[in-house]
Amino acid sequence: MMKTTASVRPMTARGAAEATAAPLGRTRGGAALFREGSAIYIPGRLEAADAERIPPDEVCSSLHSLELAHLGVRRAAVHEQVEDILGAKERRGHAYCMWLAILTLLYTGDLHSAHEECRQLARDPRWLGSPRHQVMLTLLRARISLLAGDGVKAAGLLADALGRGLPESVSRLAAAWLVEAQTLSGRLEDAHRTLLQQELAGRLSPDLPDVVHVLAARGSLHLATGHFQHALDDLTACGRLLVTWNVANPAVIPWRSRAVFAALGTGRHDLAGALADDELTAARTWGAPRGIGLALHAAAAARRDGPAVALLEEAVDLLDLAHARGELIHALHDLAELQSERGDPAAGRGRLESAVAVARESRNGLWLDRVTAALDRQDVPLLTSQELRISQLARSGYSNREIAETLFLAVRTVEFHLSSVYRKLEISGRRELHAALSSDYSGQ
Repeated sequence: MMKTTASVRPMTARGAAEATAAPLGRTRGGAALFREGSAIYIPGRLEAADAERIPPDEVCSSLHSLELAHLGVRRAAVHEQVEDILGAKERRGHAYCMWLAILTLLYTGDLHSAHEECRQLARDPRWLGSPRHQVMLTLLRARISLLAGDGVKAAGLLADALGRGLPESVSRLAAAWLVEAQTLSGRLEDAHRTLLQQELAGRLSPDLPDVVHVLAARGSLHLATGHFQHALDDLTACGRLLVTWNVANPAVIPWRSRAVFAALGTGRHDLAGALADDELTAARTWGAPRGIGLALHAAAAARRDGPAVALLEEAVDLLDLAHARGELIHALHDLAELQSERGDPAAGRGRLESAVAVARESRNGLWLDRVTAALDRQDVPLLTSQELRISQLARSGYSNREIAETLFLAVRTVEFHLSSVYRKLEISGRRELHAALSSDYSGQ
C-alpha cells in the first residue's frame, strides 16, 4: 500500500531530483508516474480502511501532482495534470481523489477553478448522498474562503462542521483552519478558545497528524496578539517539519513569510532577512502570484531600504491578482506607512482608503480597526519624516545606537527626535509606540 501519511520517511535528495525531472506523461493504464513508497504529506490523514479500498491507478496521478507541488516545481504542468484529473468523469465520485486534486489546485493559486469544482460537486448525486463526501466538500469550501480572505465564512463552515462531529482523520485539520479563520476575522479570543477545546494549545508531538497546520495557525494567532517569540517558535517548528517531508513550496504553508514578521518583532533582523530571501526564491520558482506577493511583502518589511516601496507595490498588485484579500490589506497598510514616512502622505492615504474598503468587503476584523485607525491618524498633526523614520525603527526593536548607525545620526539626535515623538503622540516612552502607531509586524 502507498504511504501517504505525514509519519513516513522523507523523500531522498535523489528522489526529489527524479520527481523534478520526471515527465508528467502517462504509463500503462493511464496512470501518471508515481514512485512506490515515496513519502507525501497530505492534509487530512487517510484512514487505513479507506486506503485499502482505493485502486492505486485512481489516485497515483493525484499523488504525483501533489508531490511535485510540494517540491515547488513545474506549476504549469501540475495545473494541467490536475485539470485532466478533474475532467475525468469516472473519478469525480471518488472523494479522496477529488480531495487530492482540489488541494493541489489551490496550491497552484487557481481559487476560481477550485470554487467552480466544489460548486459542481455539490450538485453531484454521488456527493449529495455521502456524509464523507460532504465533510470533504465543506473543508474544501472553507479553505477556499480562507485563502480568499473571508475568515467569517470559513469560520462559520468549520465551526459548524466541528460542532456536528468530524472523523478523526480531518478534525485536527479543521480545527487548525478554524483558528486561522477566527484570527483573520478578528475573533482572537475565540481562536484561543478553539485551541484549548481541541487540546492544541500546549506542546505538540511532531508525529501528530496535521501538526504543521496547527503550528501555522498558532503562529498566526501569536502574531496577531503581539506574542512574537511564541509565533517564531511555532512557525520555525512548522518549517522544520515541512522540510523533513520535502515540502519546499510556500503555497502549502507560507511559514517563512509569517516568520519574517515574528523575527522582526523579536529584533532578529538577520534572521528575518534570511527567511525573506529563502521565501522569495522558493515563491518565484513555483510562480504563483499569492506566494510571490507574500514573499515580496516580507522582503520589504525585512529590508525597509530604498527598494522597499517598489517591492510592496509589486506585492500589492500580485496579492490583488490572487484575490488574497487578507494579505492584501496588510500589504496596503505597510505600503501606506512607508509612503507617508518617505514624504508622500497623499499616496499613503490612498492606500489606506483602499485597505479600509477591502477590509470592510471581506469582513476582516483583524485589520479593519488597524487601517481605520491609521487613516484617522492622518487627520492629526503629523510627525516629521525624520521623526517617523526613527519611531518606525524604534518600534521594530532597534536601540538608539542602532538607529543612529542606520541613519548616520548622533545618538543624542535620535534621543531628541524620540522625545519629540513621545510628546506629539502623548505617550511616555518606547513601549507605547506599538499602541500609538499601528504595527508593521503584527499581521497574518
